[in-house]
Amino acid sequence: MQKVILLFVSVFISAQLAAQVRVNAPGKFLVEQLRNLEPGQAIPAHWVQDYDLVKINGTYHIGVLAMVDEDLMDDAHLESVGAINRTQAGNIWTFRVPVLNVPLFLQNPGLLQVEIAEPVAPFLDENIPSARVDSVHLGLGGLQQAYKGQGVVVAVIDWGFDYTHPVFYDENLENYRLVRAWDQNKLDGTPPAGYDFGAEYIEQDLLIAQHDTDYVFGPGTHGTHVAGIAGGAGGGPDAVFSLGPNPEAKIMGAAPESDLIFISLRRDAPSLIDGFNYIKNYAESVGKPFVVNMSFGSHLGPHDGNDLKNVGIDNLQGPGRIFVGSAGNNGNGNFHLDRDFASNPDTLLTVVNIHGSSDWGQTLSMWGSENSSFSASIRLVNSADETVFQTPFYQTALEPQINDFFLVGNDTLYIRVQSTAAFTTNDKPNIRLEVRNTSNLKIVLIAASNDSHLHIWSNARMQNRYTNWGSNLTSNYPGAVAGNTEYAPGEPAGCGKHVITVGAYRAERVFANGTVLYGALAGFSSRGPTVDGRVKPDITSGGVDVWSAVNSFTTSGQLSVEVDGNTYEFTRFDGTSMSGPLVAGIVALMLEANPELTTLEAREILRSTARLDQHTGDIGPEGTLDWGWGKAHALAAVLASEIVSSIEEKEVVAELFTAWPNPTTDVINIEIAQHAHGQIWVNIFDMSGKLEHSTSINQGGAFFTVSVGHLPAGMYLIRVDTEKQTSFRRVVVSR
Repeated sequence: MQKVILLFVSVFISAQLAAQVRVNAPGKFLVEQLRNLEPGQAIPAHWVQDYDLVKINGTYHIGVLAMVDEDLMDDAHLESVGAINRTQAGNIWTFRVPVLNVPLFLQNPGLLQVEIAEPVAPFLDENIPSARVDSVHLGLGGLQQAYKGQGVVVAVIDWGFDYTHPVFYDENLENYRLVRAWDQNKLDGTPPAGYDFGAEYIEQDLLIAQHDTDYVFGPGTHGTHVAGIAGGAGGGPDAVFSLGPNPEAKIMGAAPESDLIFISLRRDAPSLIDGFNYIKNYAESVGKPFVVNMSFGSHLGPHDGNDLKNVGIDNLQGPGRIFVGSAGNNGNGNFHLDRDFASNPDTLLTVVNIHGSSDWGQTLSMWGSENSSFSASIRLVNSADETVFQTPFYQTALEPQINDFFLVGNDTLYIRVQSTAAFTTNDKPNIRLEVRNTSNLKIVLIAASNDSHLHIWSNARMQNRYTNWGSNLTSNYPGAVAGNTEYAPGEPAGCGKHVITVGAYRAERVFANGTVLYGALAGFSSRGPTVDGRVKPDITSGGVDVWSAVNSFTTSGQLSVEVDGNTYEFTRFDGTSMSGPLVAGIVALMLEANPELTTLEAREILRSTARLDQHTGDIGPEGTLDWGWGKAHALAAVLASEIVSSIEEKEVVAELFTAWPNPTTDVINIEIAQHAHGQIWVNIFDMSGKLEHSTSINQGGAFFTVSVGHLPAGMYLIRVDTEKQTSFRRVVVSR
């Protein structure tokens, strides 16, 4: 056995703080670090990056996202501690607080739940026809007009923007469509009105700035590529390329006439909510609907839609305010594990593997079920699976905040533990356990509980940031259990109750002779469900080998175009980061057809009009955990949006009826939901909007058959209406 020496004694958060306000685990950890500073001691230099601090009037401030009770909020106290409040999204407020004053700030009686230092990270030609976007651009299929996103704001929150790229002009390079950008990471410049950090650029100032600030992720191009997919306009008349079977291809985005806003995000949660509010305020000032794309996320939260970022989205969304997000890229990794200790009380063991790209170690984010408790420990074992060292068990009920290291022979085990006994919005306990092991000893995670249903996510931890890179939990230790690929969509984009979450497939390639290649689900596409049992993703679109623009200041591409003596390039990327903005662009087309759509209405339309094929298989009204409800079909979705726009004061819902078989050759069976009541209308339209069948009934639960043997082969929309609700299904008639 190797000799083990304990060097540091664990420290715990005081009961006094816990009684005042519920603080997330990193926030409590920060408070303990502050208490360990000597009087007059400056904050450590590495905190600036670790906590994403911003200097305001010469003082470092930290971002805080809080759930508040407005009636109890003490404004005088906020002023006395130097706290700055800029965004109020319902009961979710953002603050910038002098970092040394955080313990005093937490004494404000109006604070209910506080999140400090919660980060997010980015998820890293044939898409357009695969999603039928080209048909919408041309106004085909019986649409009232062509749609390209005119009069709609497409906002991209990301990193690595090239403001000068010609794809952000119109198709003829005459009008610049990027209306403004907020570089939240810029240390100098003029912030937007009402904010104290970053730099805002408007219209021609963007061309002077040229690009956003290099950030912790290094020189980047992710945002440029994502924005080009959502709203790029091709790059001008000369940007014509030979791609696959198409010798004269244009690399177009889904909404090439939309107005664009780019936000280069600081990694903290309050900056994200500030960004949402900035977009909302601008869109309201010009009287336009907006859609936000989020190709980023994390696995640190509860994955149930109740983290404060998602609550903020819930409060900000509404008619003409829609949020779209990428599911994530952990479809191939067994980085998640769960155990219901109420039904299986055995101690849980699993082997933790350090991600190959990590330069520090691994983060284990663990969340129990409501009103429960659990404990966790780390064990190091040798090649014979003999225990060399084991940490104490860290119990959620005690809310430990620990930064320890242990000598294990000539090596070191670093442990950081941050814990809360109950999160405000869901009463769930959690432990964030970060582990770094400099030895070759195997790392075994041990968890125990009497009553909790525990979920664990394992992701790489870099020295300066958290990541969303999943790493396998394996069973190569006696009694250990391997992880799985479930519960993989990240937060906030993959778990939000008011977010359209997008998975990825390889877009089909159609040749002149009719041959069709590809179309299968991307192996990396994260699969659901959410911890509270909702199906995610909602929809899929192309996310493999996706062509788009890249940042000409940082990245070389495979194709290029010359504009005004400058070279601008394009390349192919993979990821749900690419499939998400395509759907965001499709939503912009839907908003052009119907500016009052809500997120839930747009999501239901996308689900009910989704395309099915041999790869998706038959998908019922409950959806699936990998495809959601199928492949996004822009033409059908925009047509349905047109139809909804003609229906006043009706809510778009999912479960008014079921219809089968689909596809069909002769009949469609339709069953009305039991909860439907009053007069019920059933209409079937072709894709030109022509009414092919109409039936009126007055009984929920009714079943009847409609003959469609006389109809031409093609796609049709079934619409069922009650007095207050409407619901759609797409059906294919084949011959």
